[in-house]
Amino acid sequence: MDFTENFKQALMSLTTNKLRSFLTMMGIVMGVFSLVAIMAISNAAKSFMTAEFNKMGANTIILQYRTNDLDERDLLTMADMDNITRGMEEVENIASAKVFLSEVRLEDGNRDAQIIGATSQYPSFQTMDFVVGRFLTASDVEGQRQVVIVTDTYARRYFGTTGILGEEVRIVNHNGGIMKMKVIGVRSTEGDLFASMLEGIDLPVELIVPFTTSQSFFGDGSVDQIQIAVKAGVDLKSAGEKLVRLLSFVHRNEDKYLATSVADIQQAVGNVLGVISMVLLVIAVITLIVGGIGIINILLVSVTERIREIGIRKAIGARKKDIVLQFLTESIMMTGLSGLIGIGLGLVTGAVISSVIKIPPVVDYKIVLLAFFGSVLLGIIFGVYPAKKAADLDPIESLRYE
Repeated sequence: MDFTENFKQALMSLTTNKLRSFLTMMGIVMGVFSLVAIMAISNAAKSFMTAEFNKMGANTIILQYRTNDLDERDLLTMADMDNITRGMEEVENIASAKVFLSEVRLEDGNRDAQIIGATSQYPSFQTMDFVVGRFLTASDVEGQRQVVIVTDTYARRYFGTTGILGEEVRIVNHNGGIMKMKVIGVRSTEGDLFASMLEGIDLPVELIVPFTTSQSFFGDGSVDQIQIAVKAGVDLKSAGEKLVRLLSFVHRNEDKYLATSVADIQQAVGNVLGVISMVLLVIAVITLIVGGIGIINILLVSVTERIREIGIRKAIGARKKDIVLQFLTESIMMTGLSGLIGIGLGLVTGAVISSVIKIPPVVDYKIVLLAFFGSVLLGIIFGVYPAKKAADLDPIESLRYE
């Protein structure tokens, strides 16, 4: 029997028992679907995170507190930026920021606000695009100017337009004091993953003001972290250790600071994503195996139902090889078709989820090919035993079977 005849026979068997074939294929479909969707989402997340970390700069070190057990003398300040710049020739650029949780005064009452006191170098480490206006300048910081940068989301929500340069924003501190700030820039949130994911949720308003202005208004001159870009060729680990030693000496303390490179953070995030992907992949593989076992069972049932047919075929000259190929073709058709359906569903799901969380979808065609040929291989592996059992049937006994 040639391949065409085997194909027709297998197709007839599948279409004769549509519901049974559908239920049998579902295990493989779900396994392949899970595999492709997981890899598509994982690759998209890794690609996005890599792009975001690259914006921060591969040669960036983030200096922050190692512990919450801090005295007044342990707090990092603007003066430490000068200490670092003077004490380390490896430094190319430096910036710092401090986040204050406060409120902004609106016509219908106060809204929670996240006030970021920043230095003029802040955009060197946090990529920003502006709809209109500009970022803070050194003179804004040095002069403690009452200027503010808002997001396009804030501008549209409370002013109805992004063209709000010169408009007034009133910030409230913990003592009820109010500071009037003039808008000098409206930054875009387009492409901001977290802003996209949390769109529609009533989050605190985010405002950026000169660090010195926030220091004076809130009465806190400490910073949350200092970001340092070192010169090309500098060993990040050695530079980080030197930073910690320098500040520990200046503040006369030990084990209070931690220097982490962006590369280290990227690797840690990648490891976490890798572990999550691996766990989900194991679940997908288990689903495939369960689906394969289902195929064995259904093919064994099919063999039992077609014993007389097998006996007749053997009686008119069919060889064992012909019987094996017939049932293997049926098995491969089920798993191959299941693989194609699973791949299609996985790619669509990955694209939809990427669209929802606003990150570009990434399709790894090697995974797609692996999923398809893996499905075919499963058909061969799980179809061998039923096919061999069918081929080994005695033709005389088969013809007597009722």
